[in-house]
Amino acid sequence: MNSRGSLGEWPSPAHVLTLEYPDAALAGALRRFVQSRLDHHADGDDVVKETYLRLFAYQATARVNDMKALCFAIARNLLLDYHRTARRSAHVELDDAIVCQQPTADRVLAFRRAVVIMADALERMPPLRREIFLRKRLDGLRTDTIATSLDMSKAAVEKHVVRAFQDLRGALAKRGFTMEAGA
Repeated sequence: MNSRGSLGEWPSPAHVLTLEYPDAALAGALRRFVQSRLDHHADGDDVVKETYLRLFAYQATARVNDMKALCFAIARNLLLDYHRTARRSAHVELDDAIVCQQPTADRVLAFRRAVVIMADALERMPPLRREIFLRKRLDGLRTDTIATSLDMSKAAVEKHVVRAFQDLRGALAKRGFTMEAGA
């Protein structure tokens, strides 16, 4: 039995991986590389330390042929991770002066409800009134053009348009909407 008991022989020196430490020149170059890509030097020190930890963990399992290339590759990957995390967690203070031009969800819903109410009111209008109103407001035709095509006076066309507006306002008011409030 050897000095280690029954656990077997010590591994031969050829199978032991040795840890190589970066020399001062490489350590300085790595620190400058990292800190030039970060805003805070304290974060740079953390990235350099994590680079060494990963380097030593790698050396424990495999032989490193080019320590400088491996150190810079590890540091570059750590910097990418650092910046991704910083972007995800970036906190932006919003200024009250910045206003979204889009309507709020409740406002959009209110407008949709108003459209349904007005469509229903249009369906219930007398056919001639609805036809005149749609030609005037939807198609943008002039009053005299509508009057000529329907063989009516301009005053009769204008009365139909006014009454159509009254019908629409009344239908909206019945359900709590006003034209002035914009639905």
